[in-house]
Amino acid sequence: MMTWLRLVALCGVFLVTGPSAWSQETERWDRYLDRPRGPYRGQVVDAETKAPLAGAVVVVHWLRDRVYPVHMVAEHYAVRETVTDTEGRFFLDVSDVEKGAPGRTRRPAFFIFLPGYGSYPKKHVSPRGFTGGIFERPGAVVELPRFEDREERRKHLFLFGHGDFSDRPFKDLPELVRKINAERIAIGLEPHTPPE
Repeated sequence: MMTWLRLVALCGVFLVTGPSAWSQETERWDRYLDRPRGPYRGQVVDAETKAPLAGAVVVVHWLRDRVYPVHMVAEHYAVRETVTDTEGRFFLDVSDVEKGAPGRTRRPAFFIFLPGYGSYPKKHVSPRGFTGGIFERPGAVVELPRFEDREERRKHLFLFGHGDFSDRPFKDLPELVRKINAERIAIGLEPHTPPE
């Protein structure tokens, strides 16, 4: 098959266009949703014992790039959460979100949190490397390390905030807020309270 490229000068920027060099069996990783990608699924386990972790909160978050004449801004588009079952498994059917997604909606980002453990994607043991699309189709197993040290738990908690995923976390992410508050109380901090 002959490969062809076309260079287009647009405002001094060259764009490369043309047919995909990937075979039809290999799927490209694109930043934006090209079609509904879910449902999403996986399993969360203890990194040392491999025991399933029930009650871990799984957050799926979509951003949308809004383009303006001289800049682009990322804004929240949608967020969903679920909790792992007794076998540490989760399943999220998000067809309502992804079928109606406007143009330039990014593929979703995932966050997994359980008090006393590292989180995904910041403090997990596996999977490693490029993790784009791992929760599609058969899903993936995520191994979280248990934290023994209170100071380690405290530092980990300040790596993120529930506001990273929603402008209305108490409404959109009640399970995540509940788990973060449980962790805050366990390490001697005041829980977050809803704004008045």
